[in-house]
Amino acid sequence: MSRNTVVEFFAHQLNTDPDILGKVIDSLSHITDKKHVLESLYEENQEKIKKVLAHLKLTYPDAGELYNSVQKNVVRLDKQIFELLDRPVCTSTEGCTNLIAAVLALHQHRAGFFLKRRVAEELLYENPPPTIMRELGAANVEEMLEKEDLFEIYAALRFMESREWLNSTYITAYRRLTAADFETRPIEIRVLDVKKWQKVTEAFVHKKLHPMSHLKELGLIFLVPSEELRDILTTYLFGMTSHYLDEVHLYSDYFKYYSDDRFFGEKIVSAIRGDVPNILLTKDDPNKWLVIQRYLFKEDPQDPRLGVPHINPEALYHRGASHTLMKMEKLVPDLDFKIWEHTNYVAAWFPTRKGSQMLVNFNLMDNVMSVMSDLPFDKWYSYHLHEALWNKIFIDYFGVEKMEDVIIKHLLDGWFDIRKI
Repeated sequence: MSRNTVVEFFAHQLNTDPDILGKVIDSLSHITDKKHVLESLYEENQEKIKKVLAHLKLTYPDAGELYNSVQKNVVRLDKQIFELLDRPVCTSTEGCTNLIAAVLALHQHRAGFFLKRRVAEELLYENPPPTIMRELGAANVEEMLEKEDLFEIYAALRFMESREWLNSTYITAYRRLTAADFETRPIEIRVLDVKKWQKVTEAFVHKKLHPMSHLKELGLIFLVPSEELRDILTTYLFGMTSHYLDEVHLYSDYFKYYSDDRFFGEKIVSAIRGDVPNILLTKDDPNKWLVIQRYLFKEDPQDPRLGVPHINPEALYHRGASHTLMKMEKLVPDLDFKIWEHTNYVAAWFPTRKGSQMLVNFNLMDNVMSVMSDLPFDKWYSYHLHEALWNKIFIDYFGVEKMEDVIIKHLLDGWFDIRKI
């Protein structure tokens, strides 16, 4: 297949202009002296699709047939993981705890560089959270800390306090932090008590599809059990737990990297906010890439930043989550995970019965979320694929370790020049 055809193939998957992608590839090839990388990725893509079809016992399926088979595979895989983890229904503390324990057992990063417990307490004394104290019936911070877990209080902060208080009081205090306020300690995981934190549960379920979140600076991952989440897929919860462990670990490296910087506090605030760069930073220069630390597609599918060269830390964490599931597969050979091995960036067009073409992608999280949300095939998610593919292009030229290094060093700037990494 010609180079131009390959460029068009991937440009359409990335929703970008073939001319933009072509210039990016030319620049990457010139800088690294690596030739035909995109062509090799295309061949890899085709081989993986052949393996997927063989595993699903399909020969020349139309898009509908393939979607049906993928859907059945997701459901079957989820039942296997559900049984393997002793049925962890995350409607109770026990169910959530079983899930966390399984993910932790397969994860090597369990500690990092986080805010000291003492400093976290001092920040509460300086800025008592009014809504939480009122809900808990605490007369003062000292009484609250005597009765409640510090990390549960911080988990509740983001959902119970007003946006005005969070921005003008809570976040402002972080700007004064220095590296001396941080220490190396284990990642903390909490399962919140549903009755005690009922308002957190209500706000959480309304905002999120899943029952968990994290606080990067505290090295905290927390879960909120809820009856409304009874039908959520175990595969999804497993993947998101692994995702948050990888994310918290990477931000720990980010904090450590800037620990000697005199603007350390500002860099913490930027990381917490998830600041996203302006597209003008690229200046239509194929050597300039953005670092986008959110899934912008969820906010605006037409965001122009999605169409310029960029890397996305979120997609890197999901890559790690898939690798964690592959570790489980080695321990349990019967686990039906074969079609999801290194396919987060794999997709191709298949004919429909109406004579058109439909893009079918094999990104695990896109497919799991689509099945869980019971979406019709033409509405299935694809935004995880887009970001994984941009990451894959970068990785094929520079490697995963370089990507992690670039994210840590350029997350705050929001962009980098590939000639200077």
